[in-house]
Amino acid sequence: MKVELIDYTGVGRADQQWHAADVMIFTKQTRLNLSSGLMDEIKAWPIDKKQAELDYMAKTIKSSWEFIDVTFLLSGVSRAVAQQITRTRTASYAMQSMRVTNASELGVVEGKKLEGQQLELYRAAVDSAKQSYKELVDAGVSLEDARGVLPLNTECNLVCKYNFRSATDLIKARKSLRAQGEYGEIVREMERLILEAWPWTKPFLESDKDIAIGMLEEIVKSIGFTVGKGMGWEIAKAIDLIRKD
Repeated sequence: MKVELIDYTGVGRADQQWHAADVMIFTKQTRLNLSSGLMDEIKAWPIDKKQAELDYMAKTIKSSWEFIDVTFLLSGVSRAVAQQITRTRTASYAMQSMRVTNASELGVVEGKKLEGQQLELYRAAVDSAKQSYKELVDAGVSLEDARGVLPLNTECNLVCKYNFRSATDLIKARKSLRAQGEYGEIVREMERLILEAWPWTKPFLESDKDIAIGMLEEIVKSIGFTVGKGMGWEIAKAIDLIRKD
């Protein structure tokens, strides 16, 4: 399995690391201050000012996040996980076809929990299915019909395009260790590649719970904290409850 970030807003530009950030800041600013030179003004901002604005945007309305995009190529993923991925409606996909492509030589993804006799049985079942597929094709059965005997974990390639809002929602929901293994690996690699291309996105990829805890901690600092009493103490108790959730 391989995950590649093959395109994103701003790639190839002299300012490719910050162009998408500028677009996001611009779309947010236009709700308050629309002027013909606004984008040029934002591009001229110092980096620390841009990052401060982005840190704030990570905690507020997400509509401006939809104006920038990321496109991934997933190679050698199972069709089972491809089905899960394509359930996300707010994205665009192109998937390798088995209807017009001979799948005889395609691999089959093995579950990481399989070992010993279980793995041997799994591989034997896969080999049997692939042999049956080959025999059907050799007998003149159409690829469209023959594919029905192939394992659900047969490998495929998938191109996925998300706007940044959809990408962050997906990553937050699926990067948990409790997510199905292959899917979890994919989204964690997506997150790594986004951060590599756009380091400024780190606050956008934090969980909503962590963001809420950070906001509450700032409130406690501002109002003061006294052990055993007061609003600061009550907020601290609430923070601990959120962390345990």
